[in-house]
Amino acid sequence: MSFPNKFFSLTPRCTLKHLEEPYLYDIEKDELYELSKDAFEFLVRCSQGKSPKIKKKDEEFIQFCLAEKLIITSEIPIKRELTLSSSPTPSLRYLEFQVTDRCNLRCKHCYVGDSRNQDLSFERIERVLKEFEEIQGLRLLLSGGEPLTHPQFWKINEVLKGYAFRSVLLSNGTLITKKVAQKLRVHEVQISLDGMREGHEFLRGGGTFKKTLQAIENLQESGIRVSIATMIHHRNLKEFDELASLIQSKNIEEWNVDVPCIAGRMEENRDLWVEPSEAGRFLQYGYGGGLHSSEKNATCGAHLCAILSTGDVCKCGLFSQDPVGSIEEGLRICWERIPRIPLKSLTCNCTELEECRGGCRFRAKYVGDLYQPDLFQCYARGVLKGGKEDDHQEDH
Repeated sequence: MSFPNKFFSLTPRCTLKHLEEPYLYDIEKDELYELSKDAFEFLVRCSQGKSPKIKKKDEEFIQFCLAEKLIITSEIPIKRELTLSSSPTPSLRYLEFQVTDRCNLRCKHCYVGDSRNQDLSFERIERVLKEFEEIQGLRLLLSGGEPLTHPQFWKINEVLKGYAFRSVLLSNGTLITKKVAQKLRVHEVQISLDGMREGHEFLRGGGTFKKTLQAIENLQESGIRVSIATMIHHRNLKEFDELASLIQSKNIEEWNVDVPCIAGRMEENRDLWVEPSEAGRFLQYGYGGGLHSSEKNATCGAHLCAILSTGDVCKCGLFSQDPVGSIEEGLRICWERIPRIPLKSLTCNCTELEECRGGCRFRAKYVGDLYQPDLFQCYARGVLKGGKEDDHQEDH
């Protein structure tokens, strides 16, 4: 088979990543393709502007990449600078980056708690972005607080597109006007929508529901992918069916449903807490999304860590009291310090373990100890269907 043009190159939305194995990453679609050594080297040569000799065995791979628009052909070489330094093992693929603890709302369930007006400087933020790209990161989760309240947010926003990873803004949506949506340079915005008007505004305050829905519309009109995050609480349980219909009517491809943890302001609002036996079925409303993981023997967060607005680095935002270091020491160094919890160390051996990874370690620690199952996942997956939760340890 012959190809009409002499040269191949990656499409602008794609890059190469050298994680535990070599991959092609479609940044816009958030799709990860594992590559053979030969396929990886072929694409590296293409990115260097070279015209590799095409062997018979390469043709099927090339046809697939062309059909999926992962590569393009051209009459002249197109050079592409790639960052292909080795990643740590396990690889850090997802970075929750709390650039500020400022927020324009005072949500009753927020685990960050009251703001101390802490912002990471633009210089420190940019240094982290470069480090994350160098260690082959896939997805940056820009959070806070409310990231849009960072004094230099728009400066941060402008540099994001220059990095070879996916940028996701986590926002309450109330500041996203049409003008703001048009200026954003992120690939996706995850909007918090915690029920219909009553349930949502009980957590987030009067007038926020309408602004949040308007933000979704503004983002979609600007061509930015929108995902939704919903927290289960006592004031939105009766709203889930209506909320599901609303979300689906807006053609949302990803809906993340979770349970707030007892931390931050939730410590003062424990009446919002829904027991695992009741909350489990609501977790099933979520759909879409997913993580790219190759670590089969570790619990949650095998490829994720968080940076707080103080510069501290920890396992995730919920483990803010257990930092492993500071970004001043380097992201890779801090990542390699994070203790791994192997699946075999959990007091659980049910058939769902490889799928749920034991659930959230922070929740497990709160209701018992770090190594017990996350009961919310047990009820969500039907491992527990009722009865006394005290029997759980014997069954697992």
